[in-house]
Amino acid sequence: MIRFEFPKDFILGTATSAFQTEGSPYADGKGETVWDYMARTTPELFYENAKPEPGAWFYRNYEEDIREMKELGIKSFRLSISWARILPEGVGRVNQKGIDYYNRVIDLLTENGIEPFVDLYHWDLPLAIEELGGMKSREFVGWFGDYARICFESFGDRVKYWSTFNEPGVFCHQHYSKGEWYPFEKDLRGGYLAAHHVILAHYRAVKIYREMGLGGKIGAVVDLAAIYPLDPSGRDVLAARYQTERMGGWWLDPIFLGKYPELLLEGCPEIAEIMPEGYAEDLEREFAPVDMIGLNYYYPAIVRYDENDTYKSTEAKSYYAQEGQKFQLYPAGIYDVLMYLSERYNSPEIYISENGLGKVSGGDRDSELCDDERISYLREHLRMVVRAARAGANVKGYYYWSHFDSLESRSGYRLKFGLVHVDLKTGERTRKKSWYYYKKVIKDNCVD
Repeated sequence: MIRFEFPKDFILGTATSAFQTEGSPYADGKGETVWDYMARTTPELFYENAKPEPGAWFYRNYEEDIREMKELGIKSFRLSISWARILPEGVGRVNQKGIDYYNRVIDLLTENGIEPFVDLYHWDLPLAIEELGGMKSREFVGWFGDYARICFESFGDRVKYWSTFNEPGVFCHQHYSKGEWYPFEKDLRGGYLAAHHVILAHYRAVKIYREMGLGGKIGAVVDLAAIYPLDPSGRDVLAARYQTERMGGWWLDPIFLGKYPELLLEGCPEIAEIMPEGYAEDLEREFAPVDMIGLNYYYPAIVRYDENDTYKSTEAKSYYAQEGQKFQLYPAGIYDVLMYLSERYNSPEIYISENGLGKVSGGDRDSELCDDERISYLREHLRMVVRAARAGANVKGYYYWSHFDSLESRSGYRLKFGLVHVDLKTGERTRKKSWYYYKKVIKDNCVD
């Protein structure tokens, strides 16, 4: 019988983000974020006019939640800091109540033997920063660096795992290229300009952390699909390479190698033409190596070659899609992306920072609590993680997304990812069947 045992000292945890779980979006001096603004001014964009309040009630309920985390047995909890709670205007004045709140959360986590893994930025840009020019402004690099320094000074004595940005490939283009998030711009050049500034801001924060000598680890979190060619013997193989570079390489190459992928710059004229002046020199001059990388994995894709597409590829078909779920399901894909990262970037330290099953709520609480599909999802993906570790991937941890049912961006509260069910009206927590399964996995350090 195969025993799917994790390596010694492997971290099993859960993950959340501030704007999705905290709620209380205007409490105690917090400034408005672009998500707060969108929900307030364009509620029709959100499923059933959902708002960041209540989230998962975490701002008001963190003490009870952390006690429950200890009972679950997680070794680490991934959370993000809301920039606007710390700096309501994005720059300048520090909100001490925001500092105090995160100090209480971090202290309680560490007192309960739970290692905080903290994201400086998980999509919730202060509205004031956007009004100053947002990520398209070169000044963003300094604004983010100042914010990062405050966080390191305030929490760095206890937080030893830091991520600068979560899924920059999503938020840069959703804000500025695709026009789906405020400021709703459809400008490919603007999206790539913002992306360049985010990489420079990442470098800035890493350098500040190094200079402060706090002794922890710092990196970033990227999302990466497992992308396969429709025809494994033809030009579709090139199409898969293009899409992998677009989604992952555009961030991972600068993070690890200090440059953008040559395949895209040489093979995609539309991209090369809109790159900001001096971009290569910027990367070479500002490059700062990381200690680790966070990987968010959810789904696979199959692509075919398309000469007329910007990235020479289009999605050919999906598979393993099941009704009522947000993503296509393919557990073997997490093995493939772990091995890809290991082979391409010289075996970096990897933490699976997000992986989870989102089910469309049918309104039946009992069926949501008896979530056997989520247990199967966890089992199959965790087995693949063990296989990747045995094959040589330097994977050090796994964080299930999400600890709670919570706000899922514009999908509102329709999708349920949590191990813990949250009553949106009362905040009452109820453990799902998957909570008990994950508790056993953590206790045994082994997947059945």
